[in-house]
Amino acid sequence: MAQVMIIYGYMSYYLHPRRRIIKIIILASKIFLSYKFLGFKKPFSREESFRQKQKKLHQKNAEMLFESATSLKGVLIKIGQFLSARVDFLPDEYTDVLSKLQDQIPPADFNIIKNRLIEELGEEPSVIFKSFNEEPIAAASLGQVHEAVLKNGDRVAVKIQYPKIEDVVKADLKALKLIVRFLRKQFKDLNFDVLIEEFSRILQDELNYIHEGRNAEIFYDNFSDDKEIIVPKIYWEYTTLKVLTLQFVEGIKISNIEEIEKANIDKKELATLLLSSYMKQFLINCFFHGDPHPGNIFVQEGPKLVFVDFGLMQRIPSHMREGLLNTGLSIIKRDSAGIVQGLIELGFLSRKDDIRGIERVVGYFMEKYRDITPREFKNININEISQEIHDLLRTYPSVQIPNNFILFARTMGMLNGISSKLDPDLNIIEIATPYAKRFAYEGKGWVEGTIAKGKELGISLTNIPRQLEDILRTSNRGEFHMHITSKDINNVLNNIHSVLHRFLVLFTIIIFMLAYIFFQNNGRFFETILAGAATTVFTIILICSFLRNKPS
Repeated sequence: MAQVMIIYGYMSYYLHPRRRIIKIIILASKIFLSYKFLGFKKPFSREESFRQKQKKLHQKNAEMLFESATSLKGVLIKIGQFLSARVDFLPDEYTDVLSKLQDQIPPADFNIIKNRLIEELGEEPSVIFKSFNEEPIAAASLGQVHEAVLKNGDRVAVKIQYPKIEDVVKADLKALKLIVRFLRKQFKDLNFDVLIEEFSRILQDELNYIHEGRNAEIFYDNFSDDKEIIVPKIYWEYTTLKVLTLQFVEGIKISNIEEIEKANIDKKELATLLLSSYMKQFLINCFFHGDPHPGNIFVQEGPKLVFVDFGLMQRIPSHMREGLLNTGLSIIKRDSAGIVQGLIELGFLSRKDDIRGIERVVGYFMEKYRDITPREFKNININEISQEIHDLLRTYPSVQIPNNFILFARTMGMLNGISSKLDPDLNIIEIATPYAKRFAYEGKGWVEGTIAKGKELGISLTNIPRQLEDILRTSNRGEFHMHITSKDINNVLNNIHSVLHRFLVLFTIIIFMLAYIFFQNNGRFFETILAGAATTVFTIILICSFLRNKPS
């Protein structure tokens, strides 16, 4: 097995992949066992004394993780950056130490970086650029960034991938798989394999800088009309698989609260701008920035947001968008049944599951956590949350995490962490509510909107057999009681007739609209007029039925 060469600053060493894997496993074991041993001491310690010991252990483990990440780099940097953004969830001892991984990573020796640049671009930096700063402005998990000026005077940022980083990533993923194998035995109800598979796929995408450049261009186009969002442009003539050249952008790091306050930037307005930009990414563009740690988002006066680092992006397929939107709107409306239907659409649940039981569990979690602020959430005992999740998965083992949801969940966690630092009393749901309602049918034409409404009605109709089955099951257990008169029966039958009538009319409207579009595209004038007229007539009939006889 080939050796992996890493050179950082004055320190140069060769690390065999097997030794790297062992180091990572030892690190994970130390952290895991330290908390196990502390847990054994809890029954014999006073509450205040135990809390102090816990804080010291948090500090010790955070520093140990930071030191390992800065020396080994690779995937450990990614993990540390993710944890550093979870100020809403993790103890301050962790986030304070690990936040240094956002912009204080020791850089690689410039000679190594220079050789990589020459290999990729074909010439010395002095030939390609008017000036090239040998001191990096940022160092990350897979590469580092240098400021430069092109021959035409454009100021750029040149992102250069570390040599042999592919071997480092492979070794780290092997280590994580071994750790997951251990965790699988400890937490049998959690499917860690899905997490590690998705993490592997994401890392492979990040190693391709051409892929990142294309992501940046798509993101740029999506926000080209939004003056509050700044995205650097790509210089393709100076970009390869391992080197990425972008427009140089500046700003205040979004976690630097002191500098933001000095610039008289409203933090609440900034949090709202951040969340609204992501609502647009999730629900309108269906393409989002999946690595929003504070080192990748900067702030300018306005306020304006500057996004950088586009290696970790994800498209949201239409079914996932609908599931997210329906789940979000149901959370806003406190509709447990709607949330469960949204989770089914997203792939967390199957229609064969005990839907009623899950609705009760969802109702419990919603009442407990829906209106909680980040400040309040941080004060909750993490063991309590872990136990609740464990109990849920044990009771409903069929609950699973869809692959395409993992990066979304990670992104939401990091956003919640950043937002809570800007405003600890912020409630994401309250901020998201107007955007979710506005985006529900935004971007859909009249045809698509009508079809979506028809789909909702169709889903309601398909739920009738299941609801009848629930009624019969309840009745068989002797738990069903009902008082009904002949007038009530007539009302029910009339309502069923009205719903079916409207559904058939709506279905007819959709057919004629599709015919209208088809004939118009094929230049058939007479048929287009007929289809348009029929659509208008049936639409009027549908509107009149709503005005004349609303269901009781």
